[in-house]
Amino acid sequence: MKAKRFLIPFVLASLAGHALLLALTTRLEWTDIPFRDKAIKVDLEAPTQETASQPAPATPAAGPPARSAGGGVVREDSVALQNPGGPYDAYLLPIRRKIERLWRYPPEALARGQEGVALIRFTIDANGTLSGYHVVTTSGSVLLDEGALAVVRAAAPYDPIPANLRLSRLHVTAAFEYRMDR
Repeated sequence: MKAKRFLIPFVLASLAGHALLLALTTRLEWTDIPFRDKAIKVDLEAPTQETASQPAPATPAAGPPARSAGGGVVREDSVALQNPGGPYDAYLLPIRRKIERLWRYPPEALARGQEGVALIRFTIDANGTLSGYHVVTTSGSVLLDEGALAVVRAAAPYDPIPANLRLSRLHVTAAFEYRMDR
């Protein structure tokens, strides 16, 4: 009987600790105030250094430079959507604004309380055509990932890449951050 009495405080402390941990991780509100809809923060961010340092997918062995349909050398570059002061900033600004105008929090994800950051890479050809897009890093939610891909598709076609940049295509990486302010 003494052993049981000795364990009771430890069991209670463990239960209290677990309840506190659950409350912090699930953001339980311990007040009687009903949950009110709060403002939703949806920001486009450049990929973090940690994300940018991930190994790139394997590329084919080096060979002669690729040629475009017109016979010229294909010149491409990669850039983050938010690249302040970079050589493509003037070109990316209208694209960023267009995506921000169209971007919405997926209603089903909002109802489920899903949050996350989806890292999307999309390719714009010289004429402004969206030639490819995919999820580089998932947000952890299919709904949020699909929402980010949908806005990239909806914003297409983009403006043609300015001739002075001499690019055949531009690979753009954008971080779509879905957060609910509480």
